[in-house]
Amino acid sequence: MTETDILTDRPATRQERRRGAPAARLRSEAEAIAEVTRLSAGFRAGAIARDRGRLLPFDEVVALKQAGLFAITVPKAFGGLEASAVTVAEVTRLLSAADPSIGQIPQNHFCFLPVFSFGSPEQAQFFYGRVLAGDSIGNAHSENTRKRAGVYEHDLRKVEGGWTVTGRKFYSTGAIFADWIPFIGYDDQQRQLMLFVDAAADGVTVLDDWTGMGQRTTASGTTIFEKVFIPDAHVFPYYKAGDSSRPTRLLAALIHSAIDLGIAEEALSDAKHYILNNNRPWIDNPHEEHAQEPFIIQKFGELGFAVRSAQRLLRHAAQEIDRARTQDDAEAAIGAGLATADARIACAQAALAVADQLFPLTGARATLETYDLDRHWRNARTHTLHDPLRWKLYHLGNYYLNGVEPGPRSLI
Repeated sequence: MTETDILTDRPATRQERRRGAPAARLRSEAEAIAEVTRLSAGFRAGAIARDRGRLLPFDEVVALKQAGLFAITVPKAFGGLEASAVTVAEVTRLLSAADPSIGQIPQNHFCFLPVFSFGSPEQAQFFYGRVLAGDSIGNAHSENTRKRAGVYEHDLRKVEGGWTVTGRKFYSTGAIFADWIPFIGYDDQQRQLMLFVDAAADGVTVLDDWTGMGQRTTASGTTIFEKVFIPDAHVFPYYKAGDSSRPTRLLAALIHSAIDLGIAEEALSDAKHYILNNNRPWIDNPHEEHAQEPFIIQKFGELGFAVRSAQRLLRHAAQEIDRARTQDDAEAAIGAGLATADARIACAQAALAVADQLFPLTGARATLETYDLDRHWRNARTHTLHDPLRWKLYHLGNYYLNGVEPGPRSLI
């Protein structure tokens, strides 16, 4: 796809949606769970068609915005629910079981929304108000280069009243659906800033050029900034997200874990349905049903155990993050980090195992395109590559063996 091969009607559509009717106000976390459960049923019905055609879920994201689900973590002081990590993980799990691309789209939104609290009261009031009205946050902080993550090639300059940026970003999950596109830069003291670009600003181009084999409709492609102006009021001191804010940053890993768990649960559910409704018994199977074959039962038991273990670890990690938020001390933060690493590894391994073993459990006919069951493996294999599990295992081993805590910027 070339740079001119863009959904040309989308910028105007985003602007129209941003200025449209305000989003609904959810009254409780339980209501948020009920609403996402309702919406997920419809999202699931179209998941295969979107995967096959790489059809971006614009309408589905709008439905999430209008339902008020992007606003659930807005602090209570600004009129929001200030939803727990437990609820965010559950919302993500439900969405990801229905369609993991949709489940991934709000990830950056929930992770970057707390940054508004690092600015002035006026900044926080404005941006939290926009999110309550239905705005969403994408991202454009990664670049498709061989430089180490966190080293940027964009041209960021301080000008009167704000900043200008020119550069090319990648892995821009959610940006094409978003009202605000943040990226990370540095001030003259080499301190990290987060700059929020108005998605409708002059010089912003978002390309639908993500061609990954899995997570096909996250729109995790290219964002181009060409001398885009960002007023000072849209710039936040991201360097304030230090050790004391680690539980906030751990939310990213928790959400990724919930995405993997959703993939694992849906793959296991699809395997069960196929075994019970489509399989015929193998020649050597002494039973009349494929589901009664001992080897099938054993393997299904192993996979179910992996999924249920991941479910428990995910919930425990979310609870530890919520506990660390209230206690705000180093010991609680490291405990939350270790629990989150456990969950991330378990959920990723469960997704990979179920998606891979689905076909040995069901047989050759299950590979037919009509079932699109391979999407589970493609999604699991793609999403679990987000950040390397080997380093999480290293940090866990180094802590429990040598007592060495992961550094504050480690993606544990």
